[in-house]
Amino acid sequence: MRRFLAALSAVLIALSGARPEVLRTCPTERGKFEGIGGAVLTTSVLAAVSMTFALNSALGVNIVLAVVVALLWGLAILSLDRWLVSTIRADAPNRWALAAPRVAIAIVLGLVISTPLVLQVFKAEIDTQISEMKQRRADAFTVQQEKGAVGKSVDQLRKEVAGLQQVISSGGDVPLDLEQDPKIKALSTRRADEQKQADKHYKEWQCQLYGGANCPKKGNGPLAQESRRAYEKDKDRIELLTRQMEDRKRELNSTGEQAKGIRLAAAQDALPRAQRQLDAAVEQQARIQRSFDEDNLATDGLLTRLRALNELTGKDFTLSAARLLLFALFLLIECLPVAVKLMQRPGVYEKALALAERRQMDSVREEFGTRSGSRSRSGSAESGGSNSVWSIWSHPQDAPPRSGPAFGEETGTPRGPNGTRVERSDDGGGHGPRSGEYGPPSGGGYGPPRGEHRSPRDEYGPPADDGYEPLEDQALRGMADTRIVRRPDPGAGPGAGPGSGAGRSGGVELLPDED
Repeated sequence: MRRFLAALSAVLIALSGARPEVLRTCPTERGKFEGIGGAVLTTSVLAAVSMTFALNSALGVNIVLAVVVALLWGLAILSLDRWLVSTIRADAPNRWALAAPRVAIAIVLGLVISTPLVLQVFKAEIDTQISEMKQRRADAFTVQQEKGAVGKSVDQLRKEVAGLQQVISSGGDVPLDLEQDPKIKALSTRRADEQKQADKHYKEWQCQLYGGANCPKKGNGPLAQESRRAYEKDKDRIELLTRQMEDRKRELNSTGEQAKGIRLAAAQDALPRAQRQLDAAVEQQARIQRSFDEDNLATDGLLTRLRALNELTGKDFTLSAARLLLFALFLLIECLPVAVKLMQRPGVYEKALALAERRQMDSVREEFGTRSGSRSRSGSAESGGSNSVWSIWSHPQDAPPRSGPAFGEETGTPRGPNGTRVERSDDGGGHGPRSGEYGPPSGGGYGPPRGEHRSPRDEYGPPADDGYEPLEDQALRGMADTRIVRRPDPGAGPGAGPGSGAGRSGGVELLPDED
């Protein structure tokens, strides 16, 4: 059990984005990062469950395939949440501004993940509402079918077939519907076509007589006469068709035995054709209905379920409030890793991490040949910076490289408070050396002989990477030498400060400008 808990703790810490080697130095911080890792793991599990519901319930995907895809989706969310929490630094001064894009990403993910979960909670109510929606669609489609072109054609053909069957069953006693007689219908169609042609010729005739857009020359000329003759021929054909229709109507309405026989024969001839037309129209209507029914039954996707949920919540305030609270709960859980990371305060781990990153940066600088002495690792601008400026100024540009200790290495010779070296002063005279002579405080037995000048370049030697000269060093060497020689005040008392020079009898202190 202890091993299991240790392994679980390691997994949660890895999910939190913490560095285990740094966290080992501050064990009191483990609980905090285990909580963050648990939040990341919770969101990924919820994401996998949500995707399973979305694929299986809403899209009808096989459960095995849905689980596989959901696991991949959960791993993706896990990786993304781990990245979100690991890139938010608790000790960053403007972490809220930096975390704003990450919070937006977390909210979008929460909206996407929580929606299928809410749909699954209200599954029974949504299924009932979808059934009602489908029934309303079916009723509306039926009404549309009856009032549409196909529906009107079916109604007309049914009346025609019924009338023909009635004439046949009565032996011709029942008069036929004149509008449904095939011969009258054919004559009526021909007369309508002739009427259109006659109207066309009449307009051309009037245009030729009185002028118009397509008739630049008006008058009763050859073109006008030709249009008039065509119009008169059309009128004659129309009159002939009208007479034929009237004769057919009188023939069908007569009461004699001969008329009965004619009506019976006409009905028997027209019934098969009318029945075939009716069957074709009914089949077309049924085919359209089947297609609609298939689409209506198959309409059970994610958008349909969302629409049904919106209709439910729009009619019921209680259901709407429950949906809102549940949605907010899932959204909060999905945003929990980022929220926990933002709410935590900097602790020991953040300080240890900063030190580790600093050591790593120093290691990188050494790896890529950066001069370790160019900046003091302790951050002191007095010691390291002054040494650098003194060494650069004291090194002539045309001097050949010399061997010696690397730049910044400690030697046995003591240094002044500002990182400078001093020479031994005059013996007992209280008079300082000439300008440019410097050494350790009087009384020391080290350093060069009195009167012998030795520059900081001689003391320090060339840098370890001899021959390498950065551009900033070249620019600094080209600047004016502003080193200051401060002589001690002979009248300073024993209580004077370190900068007064008292206590360095007969010595000097060289102070370079701040770099």
